[in-house]
Amino acid sequence: MAQVEINFIEFKEKNLKDYTLIEGLPGMGLVGTIAAKYVIEKLNFDEYGYIESGIFLPVVRIHDGMPVRPARIYISDSRKLVILISEQIIPKNHTYALAKAVTDWMQRKGISNLISLSGIHAFDKDPEQPIIYGIAANEKSKDLLQKHGLKIIEDGITTGVTALILLNLKKTNISAISILGNVKIAADYQAAAEVLKKLSDITQLDIDVKPLMAEAKQVEKEIIDNLKKFKTTKDSTEKFEDSTSMTA
Repeated sequence: MAQVEINFIEFKEKNLKDYTLIEGLPGMGLVGTIAAKYVIEKLNFDEYGYIESGIFLPVVRIHDGMPVRPARIYISDSRKLVILISEQIIPKNHTYALAKAVTDWMQRKGISNLISLSGIHAFDKDPEQPIIYGIAANEKSKDLLQKHGLKIIEDGITTGVTALILLNLKKTNISAISILGNVKIAADYQAAAEVLKKLSDITQLDIDVKPLMAEAKQVEKEIIDNLKKFKTTKDSTEKFEDSTSMTA
């Protein structure tokens, strides 16, 4: 299989030294996507660029009458924060390549911190006091988990692009952690809200998560509908390609 190119396109190149990258790629419970989308909209982040690659399905969401890139980059210079968000699930056979592209780009731009927003399926003894879990890329990052009261996952497994990003950053000086909310449903906005509370604590973001709960149903519906469209188009495309190859 030929290697697929993955390029980070920036509308205006700038030095991102000492910025923090918030990663909101789709994962369990769509926690990262929901949370990152909420931060971008509520705190008025500016669109900074996008990822250009053949790893994405040929499906483009339309918003306000215009096409929207599947994976986009947003920035807040005043907060020194960058957000990477994708509304398409990354195909398994491209997770390694995307993780490497992300970490290479971080190092080129001088980004010094990574916070991944994700989900985990765990048992909460007290649903009224949800536990937020954490994974660190290296020893330097463990201090951050302990400082902010995240429950460190001592043993277990983690998967997907986020897992490989953390692994790639293990031998670097970049502080990198994953914040994981406890997921109970397919698109878990409550887990996303809990993760956002912790993100706000770590980054000193002034963000109110109460509206997220009120908007939850619509947010959940939009994301699930988009993902269903991507899957339907992918299945239809594959069937069409199979039928044409049989008649060729």
